[in-house]
Amino acid sequence: MSSRRTLLQRAKAIFELLEEHKDPIPKSKLKDIGLNPNTAEKWLDLIMYIQQQPLIRLVKTDSNTIIVKVEGRYHAMSRRAFQDSELTYEQRLRSIESYLRALVARELTLDDAPPHTLPSE
Repeated sequence: MSSRRTLLQRAKAIFELLEEHKDPIPKSKLKDIGLNPNTAEKWLDLIMYIQQQPLIRLVKTDSNTIIVKVEGRYHAMSRRAFQDSELTYEQRLRSIESYLRALVARELTLDDAPPHTLPSE
């Protein structure tokens, strides 16, 4: 019987390792959780890609799982701008204010949608 870890177990191990360290760590530290440099690079690329995407929410019903986009592209762009430490605090504040206004507008639109209607963008 194989004792290979699932994808979720590997992802959790990466983030648990990051939580254990207050300071930034070198990629080579991922060897401590069993990831060779090549695999570690692939995982980090995947994580960075996912973190740049609009947020989603899963709605589970008795027989289905429905994927709902919580954010659109504009929301994701505003969120990235807010997190960009190279921008001034004023620019970052404007970005988060814009993000929140757009997110509330999207939620209000979704609240008015008929049941079981998926938003499209």
